[in-house]
Amino acid sequence: MRASTVFALALALLIGLGAVAVAKYAGLFDRKVAQEPPPPPPLKVLVAKQNMFEGTTVMADQVMVRELDPSEAEALKARLGENWRSKLLPPMPAAAALRVLKRNVLADQVLLQDYFEELALPEEISRRLEPGTRAVNVQVPKSRAVGGQLRVGEYVDVFLTTEVTIGDQQELRTACIARSCKIVMKRNTPWTVLMMDPDDKPLNFTLQTNPYRAALIEYASTRGQLSLLPASPPPKLPPGVFSDPSSPEYAQEDQRVEKILKGTMAVSDADLMRIFNIQPPPPRGLPPGATVIHHLTGVKDAGYTIIPHGGAYHPATLPGAVPPNPNGNYNRDAVSPPYTPVYPAGGSRDSMGRVSSLPAPVSSAPISFRLPSATGEKCKTCEEARRAAQARQ
Repeated sequence: MRASTVFALALALLIGLGAVAVAKYAGLFDRKVAQEPPPPPPLKVLVAKQNMFEGTTVMADQVMVRELDPSEAEALKARLGENWRSKLLPPMPAAAALRVLKRNVLADQVLLQDYFEELALPEEISRRLEPGTRAVNVQVPKSRAVGGQLRVGEYVDVFLTTEVTIGDQQELRTACIARSCKIVMKRNTPWTVLMMDPDDKPLNFTLQTNPYRAALIEYASTRGQLSLLPASPPPKLPPGVFSDPSSPEYAQEDQRVEKILKGTMAVSDADLMRIFNIQPPPPRGLPPGATVIHHLTGVKDAGYTIIPHGGAYHPATLPGAVPPNPNGNYNRDAVSPPYTPVYPAGGSRDSMGRVSSLPAPVSSAPISFRLPSATGEKCKTCEEARRAAQARQ
């Protein structure tokens, strides 16, 4: 064999070995295994964190995001069709915030768009009011609002507890100042939110009532503690009519409303005196049942002598005089009985006890209503109402 042939064979062998090494390094001789595509990421959905109820407003902390179980996905597909994913709420708590539910929802239930009302702002307070009525805000402790369980749409009677002062007499009284007022807003928010209220914080309610009762409630909030008690709806009356002939308190309601609207009437303690059935005492002047003797000297006025009811007047009642005995004779050794003639506060009197003029009737004993201090508990709402009233003055 020629040397050239051996060289060519050796060269070809070397080239073949190099090609095999390159192919092996490149993995051309490795056995290829078919790889399955990676599974799709799990679908995340928005679910209820707790039981939620029809008509309430959902807050962001009442929902959460979790992964959708494959069995749940199959059930949703069977119930909603092929495009079931488009009917889910976006998987973020903000998507359900301030949305109003159309149905009850169980905890951990997947939230669908059909479960909610159309996204919109709540109705204005003025649109919630019936014709001719007004809205008035009251702030009451939780214990004086049925434990805070009153809801929007309910009717309540408004009661006032106040400390009544008549002269030097003080008495704690409670009376109904407005009946069948509808709650149109709670907690100073137009949304209906299901939540627990703290026991040590007052609650705010906005009530619907006629213009006179609204002014009366506003005034009474500075004179005592308000309370709300559940009541039945008022009788059906034509719009703008508030008088009730069967009620002594509401028989002249339309006249009061008309005066309030015209600005010819102001609510005052006189309204509370009527509601609490407080009769003003008679003016102070002459003692009850007193006898008045008018003295004349000729045609000239010589003054008056006032004899109290049941009393007697004779010279022995004057200083230094001797009273008569039962037989009508004077007994100089007898001791004068304790007797003090009643004289008017004004005017001068002479040695005979006569006064120059009769007393003019003065105003009756003062009557006032103030925040109660005899309840034994510190009323934060009362103090806040008092400070607010002072700020408005």
